[in-house]
Amino acid sequence: MLVTSSRKPSARTRALCKLLSRFIAGRCITRGKMGMQELLEFAKGGPLIVIGEYHGNPGELGFYDETGKLLFSLRFTDWYSKELDSYWFSEVKPALAGKEEIADAFESYFHFQRVENDKIDQLPPGSTLITVGEKDIDFIGSGKSLFKLNLRGFKKY
Repeated sequence: MLVTSSRKPSARTRALCKLLSRFIAGRCITRGKMGMQELLEFAKGGPLIVIGEYHGNPGELGFYDETGKLLFSLRFTDWYSKELDSYWFSEVKPALAGKEEIADAFESYFHFQRVENDKIDQLPPGSTLITVGEKDIDFIGSGKSLFKLNLRGFKKY
């Protein structure tokens, strides 16, 4: 799994790129002038996430398959995190909770284990979890919210 940014990303976009790649046990690269074909080569036959910007801030996540086809995109108005650089995650993929269409798309894209909302407290200590709500996506580690995306839109292609 490869996570990258749009060209000439802001510091906030680079920070989100780094944090998201760590959270999903992927890798992050600086895009520079690379086109889609070069990005797909770096992805080594795996999926690709591109973080786009809106007015100098991260504002969209594009989810591409291994052929470069855009499968779905998420638009968000803001994201926030506390103590950004202090997060280190294991190589274990996070679990996924939520009943919305976005959670279904995440499950088919990432192949993360789906957990029912009432079973979240039964996860092992130190687990990572992505919870999808109607208006936000919360990235949780060791039982506390690490960062959130405030959703603005979702589109399947």
